[in-house]
Amino acid sequence: MRYVLTFLRLCLLRAVACKRIVVVGGTHGNEYTGVYLVKALLATPALDNVEPFLANTRAIALNRRFCDEDLNRCFSRARLDTPRDTVEAARAAEIDAALGPKGSPAAADLVVDLHTTTANMGTTIIVDAWCPFALRCAAYVQARLAGVRILFNDIRDKAASPYLASVGADALQIEVGPTPQGLVRADVVAATRAALEAVVEFATLDGDDVALPETVMAFSTAGSHAKLAWPVDADGFPTAVVHEALQDRDWAPLAAGDGLFRTFDGAEVPYDGSLGDPVYPIFINEAGYYYASSGRGIGLAKKLTLRVPRRGAAACEAAD
Repeated sequence: MRYVLTFLRLCLLRAVACKRIVVVGGTHGNEYTGVYLVKALLATPALDNVEPFLANTRAIALNRRFCDEDLNRCFSRARLDTPRDTVEAARAAEIDAALGPKGSPAAADLVVDLHTTTANMGTTIIVDAWCPFALRCAAYVQARLAGVRILFNDIRDKAASPYLASVGADALQIEVGPTPQGLVRADVVAATRAALEAVVEFATLDGDDVALPETVMAFSTAGSHAKLAWPVDADGFPTAVVHEALQDRDWAPLAAGDGLFRTFDGAEVPYDGSLGDPVYPIFINEAGYYYASSGRGIGLAKKLTLRVPRRGAAACEAAD
C-alpha cells in the first residue's frame, strides 16, 4: 500500500507541475505584505510550482498605491486595448504579455493576487463570478482556516473584469486587514501566507473527490465601484468622516437610519436605505478608496448563499 500511495503522489506532482501558478504582490505599491511574501518566495522558494511576480515595481519603489492610476483597474479587455499614457497602462500591457495574454490558452493557469487593506476585513478570498474554480478554492480555504470570508464580485464576463488576476485562466485575490500601508506586520504576513498555502494546496488537489460543502455563504458586490461615496471638496478631500458607530464594523449589517458619516460641523449623515436594507459595509475607511481611480467610498455587499460548483462548471450560481 505504501508503494501505491507513493506512486499516486508522484503522479499528482507530475500533473501539478504542468500548472503555472503565479503569485503576485505589489499590484498596489504600498501594500507591502504581498511584496514581502513575493520577495520571500524569490529568495527561498517554499511552495512547489509557484512563480512569484512583482507587479507595480515603480509604485513599490515609491511606497505609493500607484503612480498615475490604479493598476488593479487596468485589466478589462477594453482598457488593455486602449492606449493610455500612464505608468500603469504600460505596466498592465507588460503584465498581460507576461502572464496572459488575457483570454489566451497560453495564460497562466492560476493567478493569485495578494492585497492588504486598512479596513477591518480579516482574511477575505475575493472571487469573480466568471471563475468557478475560484469559488471552489475559496470554499476549501474557508473550511480549512477559521474566520475566512468570501467576497463574490458579480462579474460574469471575464473580459470585463478590471483586476490583474483576471489575466490568468483562473484567478482570485487574497485580502487581509487591517494593516497600515507601507509596512509589514508579522500577523498579517502569517494570515496571508496561511491563505496562500491553502490556495496552492487546493490547486494541486482540485477534483470532484476533494471534500467541499454543497453551498457557501458569501458577500456579493457588483465590483470595485459599488460604493457609498463620501462627500469631497473640489480637491477630492473628504468633507466628512466615517461615523464612529460604523468604523471597524466591516461585514456587520447596515440598516436605513444608521449613522454613515459625520460632517465638518459634527452633523450625522444616516444611511438612507436606497441600496437595500440591510446591506453589509466592507472596506470601511480603506485608505486606497480615497482615490477616484480606485473608486471612492465605502464598499457595500449583500449576503447570499452560493452553490459550490462542480469541477469544470461554466459559471457560479446562487443556491435555490
